[in-house]
Amino acid sequence: MNSKLETAQDKFIESIGKLCDSFGLNRFIAQLYAVLYLSDKPLSLDEIVERLKVSKGNVSINIRELENWNAVRSVWVKGSRKDYYEANLDVKGVILRKVRQAIQRRMGETSDMIDSFKNIIKVPDENWTDEEKKLAKTYEERLKKIEELKSLASTALLLADKLV
Repeated sequence: MNSKLETAQDKFIESIGKLCDSFGLNRFIAQLYAVLYLSDKPLSLDEIVERLKVSKGNVSINIRELENWNAVRSVWVKGSRKDYYEANLDVKGVILRKVRQAIQRRMGETSDMIDSFKNIIKVPDENWTDEEKKLAKTYEERLKKIEELKSLASTALLLADKLV
């Protein structure tokens, strides 16, 4: 490969890794996707290993994660017994699915937290002082605000589904 093209590819792969890392996504998985995204042909695990200078085990494990995201797929290459992979070029769809999954997971965690918290404070202990009962009411009011935010996020997810 031409050295300018290789430099451009390296900068792209590095930048995608940093960008995804800043959003809390796995840097290496993003770089792995970037290699496949830029490739004009399916790549074998060995070719990916050579390009990224990492272990085959690391690539193999993380390529499975990308398959779970529907970001890459395994393809058959006539005459070869190796596994080859190509990127799903619908970047918008890949990213929106991943963001949606993360939001849904966080919303589930939030629901569990709210339910647990509500169960603790819903029935005042007979030993609670008036001040403690008042504080429990304050907690309930504040939880309602979190529930409203959760509802807003659910609505946003429904709208995002219509965009994809």
